[in-house]
Amino acid sequence: MCSFGLLSMSYIDPTQSIRLDQVNLPVCAEQGVSLYLLRMDLVHPLVSGNKWFKLRHNLLQAKASGCDRVISFGGAYSNHLHALAWAGHEMGIQTLGIVRGEPEYAGNPTLSDAQRWGMTLKFVSRSEYRLREDILYHKALCSTYPGSRIVPEGGSNALAVRGFSDLFDHDCWRVLPEPDLLVSACGTGGTLAGLIAAKPAVTDVLGIPVLKGGGFLKHDVQSLLAEVEAGSVSNWQLDLDGHEGGYAKLSAELIGFMRQFEMQTKIELDPVYTGKMMFRLHKLIAQGKFSRGTKIVAIHTGGLQGRRGFLERGLL
Repeated sequence: MCSFGLLSMSYIDPTQSIRLDQVNLPVCAEQGVSLYLLRMDLVHPLVSGNKWFKLRHNLLQAKASGCDRVISFGGAYSNHLHALAWAGHEMGIQTLGIVRGEPEYAGNPTLSDAQRWGMTLKFVSRSEYRLREDILYHKALCSTYPGSRIVPEGGSNALAVRGFSDLFDHDCWRVLPEPDLLVSACGTGGTLAGLIAAKPAVTDVLGIPVLKGGGFLKHDVQSLLAEVEAGSVSNWQLDLDGHEGGYAKLSAELIGFMRQFEMQTKIELDPVYTGKMMFRLHKLIAQGKFSRGTKIVAIHTGGLQGRRGFLERGLL
């Protein structure tokens, strides 16, 4: 059963909310391509989209092990920390967010929510944040905060990958059981690895890193796949040209595309992940990169709470 229910958390059942919507953009008709959007953004308003799949096994294991606190990492507008704070609150687990940035960010909408749900915030310099995967740094944190369990940035580990294991069992896939291509934005690689490990064998996967220089994700994703014994899956690749200047960087063209997409489809995108993914995918379709008749499913990973920060700063 896909739930946190036994842990006093509000019941979350993605089979009741997740769906596959066909997106009828003019470019798709022109190129003879069928495009669908997997609406993970509908899973839950607070544990949004892919975060539910990535966090569920991490938090179930944390609860089962009897740990008092979960520590994780993220930026000042992190969807991951936002989701973790709420989930921890519901499950009775303390949470500590190691935040890259200055304490002045504590009042933004994302971190205000996190603090309201009981998350303690520790703001660190960029140099200290680079230690987020360092074993000695983890030991120091656990010494300072005894009884803690560390979940990686973005929640991306083998437990996160396993969280996607039953994704393709959902009823929404009855209309398209074996798409030709899955497309997902990626930041830390956990969602991409989860999709690769769970997908039908005949389905290819395209990951679009949202940060500049995202080639390192090939190694990271391959390592995650090896941990869940899916390292032999080879029909996936990265497109490194969809970052629009870097992580959380917006271009006028991206903003214009998002506004037009949302007007045409009535589906909101977040500018950090799904906006960039759909913008890049739209370009690839327009360039004729896919054969006529190709059936593509793009993954809407949620994260819409993050729009508030961009609106607050007048960037959307």
